[in-house]
Amino acid sequence: MRIRLGVFAATLLATTAWSADKPKKPPQKLDLGLPSFGAIPKAEGLTKPKEVNPAAQGPTVTPASATYSVVKVTHGKSFTRTAAGAQPSAPFDGVKLAGDPLVSEKFTTVVRVKCPQKVNTSIDVAILDSHGETMMEVTGGQLNFKGLKDDEVDYTVDWDPTTMSGAGEYQTLVRVGGNPMGSTPLKVIAPKPDTK
Repeated sequence: MRIRLGVFAATLLATTAWSADKPKKPPQKLDLGLPSFGAIPKAEGLTKPKEVNPAAQGPTVTPASATYSVVKVTHGKSFTRTAAGAQPSAPFDGVKLAGDPLVSEKFTTVVRVKCPQKVNTSIDVAILDSHGETMMEVTGGQLNFKGLKDDEVDYTVDWDPTTMSGAGEYQTLVRVGGNPMGSTPLKVIAPKPDTK
C-alpha cells in the first residue's frame, strides 16, 4: 500500500513540476463578431409624440361586439371551390355507417360564416346524435377575415371515421366566438343488411 502511495505522490509531483515549466500564454481576446456601436444618441431636440384621441380613430370592433351569422352548413365527401363558396362535388345523402360497432365513413363539413365587421374569431363544430350526445367535435378553429374582400368565410372540417351510437337524424352544432349559432340536421344512414 505504501509503494502505491509513493508512486502516486511521485507522479503528482512530476506532473505539477512539468506544468509549472510551461511558459504562460497571454489570454486570447474573445471576438463574438458583434459590430462596434457608436456613441449613444442624445435626446436633444426630440418632442413627445402627440396623443391620438381614440374617438377620432373611429369605433373599435372586437369579437365580442361583432355580429356573426352562419350562412350555411354543407356536408359532402369532397368539395370544389366556386365563387359562391365550397360546393359538394357529388350529391351527399348523408353519412353512411358500417361495421360492428357502427363506424361513420370519412366526410367533410364546410361552414360558411358572415361577419360584416370582418373580425377574426374562434369557431367550434360538433356532431350530436339524436339524444344530444356529442359524437364528434372540433374546437379552437379560427375564422380569418383579414385581407378578404368579402365578409363571408368558409371553415372546413375533415371528419375521420368515428364510432357512432346508431343511425338517425343527427345535428351539426356551430359555435362562433363561444356563442351557439344554432344547429342543422345531418342524416346518418344505417348499413344495408346483408342478404345472403
